[in-house]
Amino acid sequence: MTGGGGHRFRRLSAALLLAVAVTAAAAGGEPLRILHTSGGSRVKTLDPAQADDLSSRNLTGAIYDTLLQYDYLARPYRLIPSMLAEMPTGNATHDRYRFRLRDDLRFADDPVFAGLPESARRITSDDVLYSILRIADARNHSPVYWLFRGKIKGLDAFHEATAKAPRGDFSLYDAGIEGFRRIDDLHFELHLTRPDPRFLYMLAMPNAAVVCRRAIERYGEEIARHPVGSGPFRLTEWINDYKLQLDRNPDYRVEYFPQAESPADRSRPLPLADRVILYLVKQPMSSWLLFLQGKLDLNALDKDNLDLIAGGGRELAPALKARGIRLLRTPEFEVRYVGFNFADPRLGGNLALRRALSLAYDVQRRVEHTNYQLIPAQGPIPPGVAGFDPEFRNPNAADDPERAKTLLAEAGYPGGIDPATGERLRFTFDQTGNSSAYRQLGELTAADFARIGVETEPVLNNNPRFYEKLRQGKLQLFRLSWVGDYPDAENFLQLFYSKNIGGCNRTGFSDPVYDRMFEAILPMPDSPERTRRYREMVEYLAKQCPWIFEGYPISYLLHHSWLQNYQPHDFAFSRWKYLTVDPAEREKVRKTFTPLTFRELNQ
Repeated sequence: MTGGGGHRFRRLSAALLLAVAVTAAAAGGEPLRILHTSGGSRVKTLDPAQADDLSSRNLTGAIYDTLLQYDYLARPYRLIPSMLAEMPTGNATHDRYRFRLRDDLRFADDPVFAGLPESARRITSDDVLYSILRIADARNHSPVYWLFRGKIKGLDAFHEATAKAPRGDFSLYDAGIEGFRRIDDLHFELHLTRPDPRFLYMLAMPNAAVVCRRAIERYGEEIARHPVGSGPFRLTEWINDYKLQLDRNPDYRVEYFPQAESPADRSRPLPLADRVILYLVKQPMSSWLLFLQGKLDLNALDKDNLDLIAGGGRELAPALKARGIRLLRTPEFEVRYVGFNFADPRLGGNLALRRALSLAYDVQRRVEHTNYQLIPAQGPIPPGVAGFDPEFRNPNAADDPERAKTLLAEAGYPGGIDPATGERLRFTFDQTGNSSAYRQLGELTAADFARIGVETEPVLNNNPRFYEKLRQGKLQLFRLSWVGDYPDAENFLQLFYSKNIGGCNRTGFSDPVYDRMFEAILPMPDSPERTRRYREMVEYLAKQCPWIFEGYPISYLLHHSWLQNYQPHDFAFSRWKYLTVDPAEREKVRKTFTPLTFRELNQ
């Protein structure tokens, strides 16, 4: 989706820090599993049509269900059925898909169903149509309409019609759209406006969850705090800026996790936890101390504590290893970059100048600055997706100030001086934040460019101010990131397509040769030929230098030995249902806890 400062939904990282506790036995002698989770950012909404921030999306995925989901363990990432009885079937041109729902789908029990027969909670094809139309309803101002915009026949016309309709008029929903063909309660087809072999990825996102029309028309905007879904959990308590509690949904469809670490859990229906309690813990140091006390079972690390506990990001401290604590070091599905404003006459029309600035930008200094939480990037596609070539070396991505000086002279600015004015070349460098970390990165950039005689003015902004300046075209050099929405290189290559200028194409890069390359891969399904073309596009972009390709961030997570079934996953929106603990192991380890000294952590 959008790429700001990497604020998109991601694996369970700094935004959601997991803790697990086991309490008294529930009825029947089974242990009552309670997950206590601290969140670094507050949940804003539990409405799938409005949840466009990381924390809200992760929790929405626990309460609502989607037609498709990602296999939790498979790598490369693979879609599997969730609410569907089988994978959808598509035609040869990938513009028509047929679906069959499971026949055991029910919305969670709620007062909105009081006095109604059990069949009122049954999920049918009509609920799928309603959920898609609700996102497209212009009156809802859904920030995730991009999921379906321009893709399903008749949906854009529905969007335009709702913009003119009265607020409480839902008659347009009953008319349906051309692109949704209802066959019966369990079968339906989606007809697309054009071939799209990537369309199914959209149906696995939490925003595409199936929602209950009866509940939404009853609760209105309050549905954001009173969700009625069909996912593994139900919301049972929400205290602002403090606590959310989710309890097992007894009506969740029957699903098992045969690869669970504990053999006893392999035959238990999901979710494996009976309760999830989320507490807002804003300070990383507080979370770190709670983790050391055994009150948090999973803890995300930032660059400031990596030196203390993980050997500068390269090796876990022996004192932590001795406690059974495990370190997970995983590349994020994200690329960070410095963009050139192609509307700027000096930058957009001068390839040699862009190459010179790129060669002067020392990425290795950023790797060290982040305490090795960054992998240098050679192009826009991150590791783990077809099209990424670990052997490729971008000729403009090396730290080579001498070559940069030569290119600067070729660009018409020998020694960094503009011959027309006799003054030194000077650029502004904007970032999305104003913390000390952003200030340090601004100073690093100014120092890098000073090596070739170019002056740089670091500019710190708050988020709204940055994007306003970006929209108005007032930036010259700016630092951003893009977090992938689905595991296909096209999601990153679209950032350079000229028709996306003003949207995800933040630089204004426009190249007819590249546009033709991009349009050629759009209808292509996954294949060796498509992968080959992806790599050709990366090589072409490297030569055109639309960005300074900075790096792919790495997440560092610690978890205690008793936490079971946690797997790093970029798209495991409903990971909660797989998580549990080994209570015996937890008690055994916690009884032996002693305070750790800084010397022990540094050994």
